[in-house]
Amino acid sequence: MKWKHAIMACTALVAVAGVYALGRWSALPTPETAPRTAQTRSAGDGAGGADAAPATPAKGGVLPPVSASLGATFSDLQARANAGDLDAARRLVRDLDRCSRLRANEWRNAGTTQALLDRKTDGMSAAQLRTYQVLLDAMDVRQQTAGRNREMCAGADDKMLATLVANIAQAARLGDADARACYLGRGPLYDVRGLIEHPGVLQGYRRDATAMIDAGLAAGDWRVVDLLQRAYEPGAEGLLAGMLGPDPAQHYRYLKLYRLGAEPHRVAQLDRQIAAIAASLSPEQRYDADRWAQGTFEDKFSGSSTTSTPPGWEACSF
Repeated sequence: MKWKHAIMACTALVAVAGVYALGRWSALPTPETAPRTAQTRSAGDGAGGADAAPATPAKGGVLPPVSASLGATFSDLQARANAGDLDAARRLVRDLDRCSRLRANEWRNAGTTQALLDRKTDGMSAAQLRTYQVLLDAMDVRQQTAGRNREMCAGADDKMLATLVANIAQAARLGDADARACYLGRGPLYDVRGLIEHPGVLQGYRRDATAMIDAGLAAGDWRVVDLLQRAYEPGAEGLLAGMLGPDPAQHYRYLKLYRLGAEPHRVAQLDRQIAAIAASLSPEQRYDADRWAQGTFEDKFSGSSTTSTPPGWEACSF
């Protein structure tokens, strides 16, 4: 009986966590107010999405209501994003991302819901019945959230959803920090099917990533620093690592910058990593990297690097 209680309690915790995550996923972030320099992009780099962005993000007026369906708002948001409207580009990415995830989430939730409804309550203790009610309430919240998402995603077809990566790139060029972290971290790999159909997007990634790195460092974005120190590490995998290639000196440089902004409880671990990589560098390389890291930290960065990028953080978290 004790193990049954433990299982029910753990299930309840998972359910509550799932409700919290769904709430965060459903919410639209507040637009940023500091756009960065945008870079142009040729129309042949991907399926649909942004064709080219002007050098300075534009303002296109009031956005459609958040309750409006993507099928009805897509054309307007896409045109405004293409014209350089940062707020429209940001909104379009988040709506496309939610709708792209909708089918998979509904499939998973359907199985969980049926298993819960099929559970027999005969013989359950009072504690087990309370736990079961928590699970039913969590299921109800999930269904309500799914219903709102279905309404928002009404009319969004596969052709629209296929523009997600291109629109992430456009929002990143226009200065959206979340889109920039996602595009640098995942790029075209965020939609592997689209990458297979349009392999030319890899060239677009190579061209855009350098400008986005520069913009992220200029903006003091710790996520970009963490992505870079991991990408330069020998043996690193992923699209950014493949583009940059292993470089112990660069890995040391960005890891040192990252350590300067670290929380106290993370410093010892980072110092061990720095010492390990420093052993392979010359004194001149270490001196140059230390001086660059300190100067860049003082000029561009504030806040905590490790708070912004906790262990296991997800680059594509809109």
